[in-house]
Amino acid sequence: MSLLDNSTPTTQRSVFFAAVVAGVAVLLYLFAVQPCQDSIARAKQERTALEDQKRVMERDIKDSPRVKSMLAEIEKARTPYMEALLTPLLESWAMRAKSLLDPLAADVGLKGLDYVELPPRALPLPKPTPIQLYARRPIRVSCRGSYAEIVSFILRVEKVLPYVAMQSFTIKAQQDPEAQSATIVFEWPAKGALSRTVPQAKGGPR
Repeated sequence: MSLLDNSTPTTQRSVFFAAVVAGVAVLLYLFAVQPCQDSIARAKQERTALEDQKRVMERDIKDSPRVKSMLAEIEKARTPYMEALLTPLLESWAMRAKSLLDPLAADVGLKGLDYVELPPRALPLPKPTPIQLYARRPIRVSCRGSYAEIVSFILRVEKVLPYVAMQSFTIKAQQDPEAQSATIVFEWPAKGALSRTVPQAKGGPR
C-alpha cells in the first residue's frame, strides 16, 4: 500500500489540491507566461530595429543638403556623357550619324559620303553589374576628297564630338589627288540592353 493510502483524508485532499495547483501553474506558464515573454522579446527587437531606422533617417535628413549637392555635382558631371550617346534616328543608327557628320563633311568639302551601321561592340562590365548597360556603336563612313580634306574632317569630328573614337582609317589612292577614297569607322558610346528588369514605379503606366 502507498503512503497516500495510509494518510488521512485531509492529507490526501491537500496532496490532490497541490497537484492540481502545480498542473494549473504549468499550463499558465506554457499558454500565458511564455507567449507573453516571447511577445515582449519580439517587441524589444522591433523597437531596436525601429530605433536604428529612426537614427538612419535622422542622419539622412541631417545630411540631406550635402547629399543633394553631391547628386547635383554627379548629374552635372554625367551630362556631357549622356548627351554624347548615339541614339537612332528613324530606327537607324547610321541615319543619326549622318545627321551629325554631314555638316562637318560639308564644311571641309568631302563628297559621296555613305554610312553603314556595323555590329555593336560590348564594353567590359563593372562589378556590381549595373542595370543599364552601354556599348560602342561603330558606323563606317565612306567618302571622297583630298587627303587634306579627309584629315581635316577627322580632326573636326575629334573636336566637335570628343566622345567619338576612330576605330580604323583606310585611304585608297586615286589618280585624281582631289578625289581620294577613304573609309573611316567611328565608334559612338550608346546604350545597350538592360542587365535586369527595372522595377516599375508605383502609379506609373501599366
